[in-house]
Amino acid sequence: MTFQSPAWLWALLALPFLAAALAAWGRASRNAAHAYADPRVMRVGPAPRARRLRAGAAGLALLAVAAGAVAMARPSVAAEHDERRSAVVIALDVSRSMLKDDLAPTRLAAAVDAAKRFVAAAPEDTAVGLVTFASRAQVALAPTTDRDAVRAALDGIGEPREGTALGEAVVVALDSLRSFGALDPAPARPEDAAGRVLVLTDGANSIRRPVATPAEATVRAASERVPVYTILLGDDPGRPDQATPSEILGDMSARTGGIHAQTTTAADLRRVFADIGGIVAPVERLDELTVWVALAALLLMLAAGVLAGLAGLRDARGRAAPRPA
Repeated sequence: MTFQSPAWLWALLALPFLAAALAAWGRASRNAAHAYADPRVMRVGPAPRARRLRAGAAGLALLAVAAGAVAMARPSVAAEHDERRSAVVIALDVSRSMLKDDLAPTRLAAAVDAAKRFVAAAPEDTAVGLVTFASRAQVALAPTTDRDAVRAALDGIGEPREGTALGEAVVVALDSLRSFGALDPAPARPEDAAGRVLVLTDGANSIRRPVATPAEATVRAASERVPVYTILLGDDPGRPDQATPSEILGDMSARTGGIHAQTTTAADLRRVFADIGGIVAPVERLDELTVWVALAALLLMLAAGVLAGLAGLRDARGRAAPRPA
């Protein structure tokens, strides 16, 4: 068992002082009764059974206070739950060429708009992550089902930079999917994969010594059976020493089981998750026991009230009973 707010457990140190205060109050009450009453005329103090009931009520009240402090500390137990996991990582090109305005208002704005439309249409239980890339690729947001967090990450991508590390972007996206747990175990076919990569870019790799070339990234994605969906923004011819961006991206999608497109229509975006699979993975979560402990505190306090009421009732009857001569 663990406590998510353990500072509240310090309140348990007050229990001995509360118990001492209750005992002192009981003694003071008995002393006052002996001081101001004549036992020869009437019985002084509560009957033995009433005293026992009051002691029981006090004990239950102390236990209720202790249970309340424990409830505030939020007791939890770790337990494994089976959870269906599927995820798509958006790899978004943020290079300077994405500022061209052949797509209104710019290629980058069109890509961000397409990504937001994708997030809005994706199934609720599918996590979405974001990788941005220019000269280097980096994880802007790990896969999450929090749509507001994804939209905030898209709004905060920052200023465009030089370079297009396409191969590294796909590798980083695959690592993000693996960290999320969407790649284990690997599916028999790419179309059954629980992890997907969606690349939004306007060009091919432009890094002379990349961490991974597009071809190397394609081989890895194919080996892990992760479909890579690519959308080409604009019509740049690419570098003269390379294949055209359309050819590179088309080959990447074809070899991994994804789809290549040069538009960002709703139909293009829906293809990414149209047949998305899922895996059932054991996930460790903390199950809170706060409600049950709080309920126990309430029941203890109610029981203390019942005993205190019975003690008062029996004491009144005892005082009304005539004493033998």
